[in-house]
Amino acid sequence: MSFREKTAWISLVSTAGIYAFYFWSVLHAAPSNPDGYVDGLLGAIVALVVVQMVLVVAVSAMTPRKEMTPRDEREELIDLKATRVAYAGLASSVAFACFFGAFDPPIIFGTNSLLFLLVAAEILRSGCQIIQYRRGG
Repeated sequence: MSFREKTAWISLVSTAGIYAFYFWSVLHAAPSNPDGYVDGLLGAIVALVVVQMVLVVAVSAMTPRKEMTPRDEREELIDLKATRVAYAGLASSVAFACFFGAFDPPIIFGTNSLLFLLVAAEILRSGCQIIQYRRGG
């Protein structure tokens, strides 16, 4: 498994795990405490940054230097394809969110649903990268 595929796995698993916990806590939070939402989001962001940094540094330390080459054309193409798929999913989802926004949902619901769509697009991008690396580009 290449270094970039490992980092895609780190991104996929850490993003899915941390934000799954965040969205679960939002669903079970008391609506009377709006500060809990901000604290939870900041905690999720900090946790994501710390977890990804630690894991990428650990994988980098265990990867031989000869495998840590600059991106080549194949890896750039993999990244572009994954980004295209994720962007299409994100654009479609935001269009639906705008439609449902016309029903005047609570601001916490609207904000977290847009954040959920952004997180889902990032997970989709990482997943597409992994699939492309497994197929060989």
